[in-house]
Amino acid sequence: MTRFKSSVLAIAIAILLSGCNSSITNSTPESTLHTTVVEIETTTEDNPIEETTADTDRLTDKEKVDLSLNPNEAGRVMVLMYHSIGETDSAWEITPDSFRADLEYMYTNGYRPISLSKYVKGQIDTPAGYTPIILTFDDANQNNFNLIEENGELLIDPDSALGIMQEFNKKYEDFNVTASFYIYGTNAFRQQQYVEYKLQYLVDNGFDVGNHTYGHARLIESTTSEEVQYQIGMLVAYVNGILPDYEMNTFVIPYGQRPKGDLNDYLVSGEYNGVSYDHIAVLEVGSHPTYSVFDARFDYTSIPRIRASNTEEHQESADWFEYFEKNPHLRFVSDGFENVVTVPQDMLELIDTDDLGDKSLLVY
Repeated sequence: MTRFKSSVLAIAIAILLSGCNSSITNSTPESTLHTTVVEIETTTEDNPIEETTADTDRLTDKEKVDLSLNPNEAGRVMVLMYHSIGETDSAWEITPDSFRADLEYMYTNGYRPISLSKYVKGQIDTPAGYTPIILTFDDANQNNFNLIEENGELLIDPDSALGIMQEFNKKYEDFNVTASFYIYGTNAFRQQQYVEYKLQYLVDNGFDVGNHTYGHARLIESTTSEEVQYQIGMLVAYVNGILPDYEMNTFVIPYGQRPKGDLNDYLVSGEYNGVSYDHIAVLEVGSHPTYSVFDARFDYTSIPRIRASNTEEHQESADWFEYFEKNPHLRFVSDGFENVVTVPQDMLELIDTDDLGDKSLLVY
């Protein structure tokens, strides 16, 4: 890649969106005034455009970043919240065709799914120029992962969430298929005879299995730390009985209702009957994009999600997709290198530069 001498003109604008909310709201994206950084590239006789393959190979990842793609790893990321894939489009359910349409929109508009656990660890493996998006499914309904028998063979239902995602990946091989499924109880996906097979299948195929409490509990009604730790730790113990080497380290708060006061601390870490848990992500029920994991405001203990729905009354995901169409400079856009964090000059102030670890910071 050609190396340039560059001068950068930028107007720094403070970017503030609404804070985290633990319940669904019909929030409307704010209008944000922003001027995108303009980079003026020049070449000289001492810095010719053409380079040999050997020259390119000697470049560091930081030098290989393609700035023409306008990478912005300080931008916002959408965490979509799905529940049921069923017969109707309603507040908590969408049809198979609506889910296919969602995936088609994501693909066409430059979104690529990323594992939640990778995202919160800053392991952004999204291709250069694309925006990571996180898909989550609550409650482990049968229509999320349904097995059917056909001609004596056990198959994944093509109209279940998993079947739709895998079929979409066959159509578009560059669309990484991954999601987080949040389970509760001992009958995940409602086919008791296949529970162990399904959980193992998900883990083996790059999906996350997350904690949604043992009894889909209303934690707001908890009065002791033991109650909270039982609900979370009991499910960990159950899953570890099936997947002994799996670390279930992400958590969705049922109903979006947190326990009161200091009991909140036990949503992040705790222990029940000798089984400990330590969450790297705690997810809310709604209702706007999360900050970049590299943003100093990012809070892994309270990650907002956006309800994916397709009704006249509930269009949270559609509203936010439209918002980013109008404000593309606010989207997280990957630079394609996990060890480099690339941001425009006018967003540098958002980055927690003391918490980048061994990552290199590239500002343009």
